[in-house]
Amino acid sequence: MARGPALPQISLQAVRRLWLHRQGLAAPRSQRLTRARFVDHLRRTGGLQLDSVNVLDRAHYLTLWSRFGDYDRALVDRWTYRDRVAYEHWGHEACVLPAERLPRSRRGMQRFAPRGAWWADHRPSLASTRRVLRRLRDEGPLESADFAAAPTSSPGWWSWKEDKRALEILWHQGRVAVSSRKHFRRAYDIAERVYGEGPAAPLAAWQDGWLLDGLSGNGVATEKHLVNYCTHPRLKADDRRRVLARNLKAGRVVEVSVGERDGRWFALPEMLEGAQRLDAPTGTTLVCPFDSLLWQRGRAEDLLDFSYRIEIYVPQPKRVYGYYVLPILHDGRFVGRLDPKLHRERGLLEIKSLHLEPGFTRDADFDARLGETLHDLARFVGAGDVRLPRGWKGLLG
Repeated sequence: MARGPALPQISLQAVRRLWLHRQGLAAPRSQRLTRARFVDHLRRTGGLQLDSVNVLDRAHYLTLWSRFGDYDRALVDRWTYRDRVAYEHWGHEACVLPAERLPRSRRGMQRFAPRGAWWADHRPSLASTRRVLRRLRDEGPLESADFAAAPTSSPGWWSWKEDKRALEILWHQGRVAVSSRKHFRRAYDIAERVYGEGPAAPLAAWQDGWLLDGLSGNGVATEKHLVNYCTHPRLKADDRRRVLARNLKAGRVVEVSVGERDGRWFALPEMLEGAQRLDAPTGTTLVCPFDSLLWQRGRAEDLLDFSYRIEIYVPQPKRVYGYYVLPILHDGRFVGRLDPKLHRERGLLEIKSLHLEPGFTRDADFDARLGETLHDLARFVGAGDVRLPRGWKGLLG
């Protein structure tokens, strides 16, 4: 029986290095954040996740700090909401996305139908939808607080007042858009005034984005590693297989052999050029729970031997490491995790706990670099003082 051509070979070490390189974490906090680097980060990784938790700082700001160190948050807001090189919509979850992705988002907006279990029984009335659209057309950008309808008595997100639920569904449908944010509060406007006019991508291009963005952010990956990395679209297994087959046939994606691992691995052909010659990762940084490096936590466990879950949603007595735990990335390895809390009124960054991974032994070099990282984080979040747990006092010199 004739055999097909041999698959391109890549080492597991190169897969890990390429992943960190694509994520901007091969040499963290070694470059200054510029508009070009901001856009490049969005394109490479697929977006910046937004999250409302503010124990330390907002997730999208922390994700950029992990890579670029201290920077002016107002620049990110200006690039997104004034210069419009990016916009807010669904990527992995709610994300800041690069402007050129908008046609694909439009296709997803057109296909959004609030029929799922969590939407169906809590849809706003037609009167609420019309009221929201009319006020935005007449008055311009408005926040949810500008709509005074009484809340429902239902639990969960649907306990939002009716007009807030209308805003949320209209945003998913692409009929309204996030025009700006102030203190993280969204201001909404009619979509055409934010996005402008433009086409929707073909259905196939929208579906292909699940694969192409996933491989851009991950480098070399199995199908399992790509599931839920991008969730717009969120494809079923049969659709994922069709997307893979279509892109393999077209040559946009190639299958590769990862010498030390079984299974089918895929890559964008251009990612393989020079992948075997990438330098070893260097540097120390902290990673936000909502960082794109951790969007597919099974991949972090498979490739970096690091088991992680976000314990925000775990009852306090059952937490192992803490509420808002930041993994410590050191020379390309996850070597520990710490649980920070910013006391804004006191200008204090408290590290409530700090754990090292089994098998990793701290030394003077690690202590110095972690101490410098904590100093940099404190500057970024506006803390003049850092408090460490017992046994770690010497970190800060």
